[in-house]
This record gives sequence, C-alpha cells and structure tokens, in this order.
Amino acid sequence: MTKKNISQVLDLEYLKSIIDEDKEFEQELFKIFIENSQRNITKLEESIESNDKNSWYMASHAFKGASASIGAFELAKILEYAQRNIEDSNENKKQLLDKIKEELELVKEFLKSGI
Repeated sequence: MTKKNISQVLDLEYLKSIIDEDKEFEQELFKIFIENSQRNITKLEESIESNDKNSWYMASHAFKGASASIGAFELAKILEYAQRNIEDSNENKKQLLDKIKEELELVKEFLKSGI
C-alpha cells in the first residue's frame, strides 16, 4: 500500500469549513462516520455473497455520500465507481471492496489522529 499524505485522503479545508473549530461536533461527526462505514462495509460484503445488485448500489451510494460529507473525496470517488458498476462480477466487486477498505483505513487513521 502506498503511503498517502493527509491531503490525498481528506480535504482539510472542506472539513474545517463544516466543523468550524467545534471539537465536540468534530468528534461526533467522526464517530458517526466510522460506525456507519463499518455498517456499509458489511452491507457491501453481504450484497456480494447474496448477489444483490440493489443492495450493492444502496450501500455504495450511502457510503459515498457519507465519505464526501467529511471531505474523504478519494474514498467517495471509489464508491461512486462501485455505485455505477453494479453489473460487475462478484470477483471484481471483491477487488473493489478491498480498495474501499484500504482507503477507509487511511481515512480512519487520519480521523483518529485528531486533525
């Protein structure tokens, strides 16, 4: 995995514009994002197992919006690709899910480090 700097993972200017120095809001926002991201990962995994294209679409769509809302635009871009490619084979979806998880870990790493 290539080491990325924070500006490649999160748009700090965007994030600061919505947080506006409110540390309590920041912590709550990050907590909700992390909790919801795990639920969406689980839904994506389950949609592959059950071959449910609609679930794949819904989970990737919701996750994309949540990612964009905190300035994780690279993650949102990967999720947009996932959302648009519901007809991909399960093997391709598994590979894409690995990329999603990898990028998510980077986002979580930076969020936990206290921006």
